[in-house]
Amino acid sequence: MDTPAAEVLVPFFGLIIPFGAAFGVMYLHYTTRHRERMNMIDKGMDPLIAKPAPDGRRAMRNGLLMVGIGLGLLAGWIIQHALLGSESENPLPFFIGVAICGGASLMAYYQFYGRKHEG
Repeated sequence: MDTPAAEVLVPFFGLIIPFGAAFGVMYLHYTTRHRERMNMIDKGMDPLIAKPAPDGRRAMRNGLLMVGIGLGLLAGWIIQHALLGSESENPLPFFIGVAICGGASLMAYYQFYGRKHEG
């Protein structure tokens, strides 16, 4: 066994730590929610009251953001191939395109929907 410890341990912990953290966060979320519901039942309250109502505006905002990110990636690809050449490996146009188009989509959401609900 001539492999250094780093070649074995880094991939091992690189898989264990992220999956373990995700499992831990999900476990805490579900156990906390269960305890809250059990306490509500003990006090005679209806646990379905705490269930949030579906919000269509959130879905619209997230959808616009995803479309903006997709358009930003497309714009970054076009900029990279048009200005830098197809063999360039520079990721900067992608980041700039995502930031600009994603921000523009959130500003468009605010213009159309956010002002109506401010009062």
